[in-house]
Amino acid sequence: MSQQDRRHKPEIICRCNNIDRATIEKAIRDGAKTMNEIFDVTTAGIGPCGGSCRRKLQPLLEYYLAHGVFPEKIIEDLTGKVVMGKPDPSKADSK
Repeated sequence: MSQQDRRHKPEIICRCNNIDRATIEKAIRDGAKTMNEIFDVTTAGIGPCGGSCRRKLQPLLEYYLAHGVFPEKIIEDLTGKVVMGKPDPSKADSK
């Protein structure tokens, strides 16, 4: 594969259902404002793996809703604290 081909290769977000970033961004631009709406429109996040791509979907959606543009790079949420877009109280830091 040439370097040019790699630059134009779609970024796959959901490997189970082979959903690329452009498809997810289009769903959000077309009005998906929640994770469930993204799931319904694209089938991303509902594959047999149990939704491991959700840790990329949530930050992408939140960034777009806050800034009106998509981030250049998606920063995955690796904390395990996000459940369907809301903090998971069982994973909260104990102080």
